[in-house]
Amino acid sequence: MGLRAIHHDDWIELDSQFPKFHAEKARRIIDRGEKCTMTAPEAYPAAVELLEELARYLPDRYPTLFRRTETGLLVNLWSGESFDVTTRPLREGPITICTRLVQDDLAIMVKREDGQYYLLSGSILLPGFWRLGDKFGMALSQIHATGNVPQFHEKLEAGMGKFFARLRPGELYARHNYFMQVDDGLGWSHSIGSEDAPEESRGWKVVKEPEGGRSVEDMWFRSERQTLRRLPRTGAVVFTIRTYFHPMTEVAREDYVPGRLASAIRSWGPDVRRYKGLDKFERVLLEYLDKEHQKQIERGLDLSREGEMRRYPW
Repeated sequence: MGLRAIHHDDWIELDSQFPKFHAEKARRIIDRGEKCTMTAPEAYPAAVELLEELARYLPDRYPTLFRRTETGLLVNLWSGESFDVTTRPLREGPITICTRLVQDDLAIMVKREDGQYYLLSGSILLPGFWRLGDKFGMALSQIHATGNVPQFHEKLEAGMGKFFARLRPGELYARHNYFMQVDDGLGWSHSIGSEDAPEESRGWKVVKEPEGGRSVEDMWFRSERQTLRRLPRTGAVVFTIRTYFHPMTEVAREDYVPGRLASAIRSWGPDVRRYKGLDKFERVLLEYLDKEHQKQIERGLDLSREGEMRRYPW
């Protein structure tokens, strides 16, 4: 699963792109809110608990961005928004308020009597490649199976079940993944088809080669930082999904990254290659990464020190 324990202070990451993410989320809430933000009645208490957790956490962690007033308002000092998180009923769904406060997408898994965890609340506004409506109400194992996650049954399913069973409140874990995207759509990768198209009419299979051929300037590096924690009162498990989205030409300027990324891509097995759409960009991207790696070596990059540097991409 690639999980590692992290400190409580690292639960939510905000950066200089917060305004961009905030604006895109707000736009998509207006345009597609009912398709991207949902809460089943049985998950409502967990969504409220998540909101209460964020209302405590954000002013402490980011005091220059958030303030909690004596009357119970949570104020975003940058945007000027204020949210009444104490009066009931809430003026807006709790998961929607949560998603307005952070750059992350959010998913809440609730345990049912059969012992499985089900996706019963979520705000998935910046997914790139998948839709909340397709997964809502599914058990965790079904979500991954229907998403054709490579080697899920062989290597991940049993471990995930054990992890969820023993996860305790107060523990916090994170993992990362990464994808390539051949367009600049933060909310939805429009090159894979319309967000409202049926399954058979979207995906890597429908991606077309641009007239004149694809260039590296068309490619974006999309990495997700996912955190998992159990809420103490309801026992629900919360996923935060923080997307980092940058042009490939920008990412490749980082020391060691072109060589490391090219090596990782070449290690993908056939199932991962299909899952990540490698045939749509392999030749152009690897040729570019190899050239950038060679440039770094020629200007004096010490390959023997790579292990000392931050391991990126993860």
